[in-house]
Order: sequence, then structure tokens, then C-alpha cells
Amino acid sequence: MVDVPATVVRHAFAAGARFRHARVFHPDGLHLSGRLHAEYDFENLFGSGERAVIARLSKGAGLPGAVPDVLGFAFRVLARDDQPWDFALATTGRGTVGRFVFTVATGWARARYGSLLPYRFGKSMPTWVFAEPDAAQPKSASIEALVEYLQEHDLHFDLIGSPIGGPTRKLAEINLRLAHDEYRTDYFDPMLNHPAEVEIVPKVIQQLREFAYAGSRQGRGETA
Repeated sequence: MVDVPATVVRHAFAAGARFRHARVFHPDGLHLSGRLHAEYDFENLFGSGERAVIARLSKGAGLPGAVPDVLGFAFRVLARDDQPWDFALATTGRGTVGRFVFTVATGWARARYGSLLPYRFGKSMPTWVFAEPDAAQPKSASIEALVEYLQEHDLHFDLIGSPIGGPTRKLAEINLRLAHDEYRTDYFDPMLNHPAEVEIVPKVIQQLREFAYAGSRQGRGETA
């Protein structure tokens, strides 16, 4: 049922990536590394203790300087079996409807990063994942301001799970700093990299999103 739109999506993203010589969205970003510490109820997914994280903060359209943009937060954490688990979040609204819509953020401290599509953890109800930054981060959307801030400070995020009609719960805390070269990557794929008992729903949208990721990788000359 998704064959025709899937082909269109894949070719469109491949063409866009070739044109930009970079990913279609979030072409420029800041590379980070650090640790994730899961809340007790979620150690069965993330593993106990501190888990290694690599991450990337970016501006969706690549707009210059402090110009507001859709901000992105992608990160990879090693799950309980030390396999990669990728998240790709972007600034969204905060309400029941707003969580389905990308929003422009005026600064890193004001950003609220959401998964746009919900996750199902095992047999749980569909749950949206949000990352909320600490208020001390730069008030502007400038990557340069973020680099300057990171010279003396780490970045802190609370990872939140929020189903519609259910209680919001804290999943984990993430602390990040500027990454050394060996920890850098531009490749995060939440469609491919996740535990077996975790899925993004609905499956039809998940499949189309994977074709977009695959097309973007193809256009950049990368393999899965």
C-alpha cells in the first residue's frame, strides 16, 4: 500500500541530499557526548547506571546566527544490551495537538524537543518522548552561542514520556559536553536502531519515515 509514496519519498530525499551535499534537514550541527542515567522504572530498557551517549544539536533549516529555527536534538544511547538506540527529536508544540507539529524555537533554553510520533514500549500505550533543556542554556538560537556556553558548562536534559490521557513520567536525565572527534557522527536513525520491544507507531508512517531516512543516506552516499 505504501510502495508508490515510499518511492516518491525516498527519491525526493535522495535528490535533496545530493543537492545540498548534506542531509535535507538539520544540515549543520554541533557534536556532543556524555551520559544518560535512566529512572528506575526504565532501567529495563536503557540499562542501569550511566549509559554512554553521543548526540547532535542542530538547526532544521540551517538558518544563520541567532535566527529562530526548528531546532533538532538527535542522540544515540547504548541500550541495556549495549546496542545503539537512536532518537531524533525536533522542537514541537506542547499540547495534545501541538505535539504533532514542528515549531520554531527562539533559543536553546526555550526549546522543547519532541518525537512527533509516539513510541510503544512493550505493551505500553503510545507515548511521546520529549527532551527538556535546563534553563541556563543560551537564550538565542545561535550555534556559536552554544559553543561558547559549552566551554565552561555541560548541557542537561530531562527525557520525558507523555501519553495522551495518561500521566507524564520522567524517563532519564542526559548530560552532554562537546565531543572529541572519535565520538562524532552525523548518522542517527531511530527507524533502524532501537530495542526489539520498542516501536514507533503507526507503522505506515514509520515505514514512510524510514524511506525518507534511507533516501537521505543514499543522496549523501552513505550506507545503512
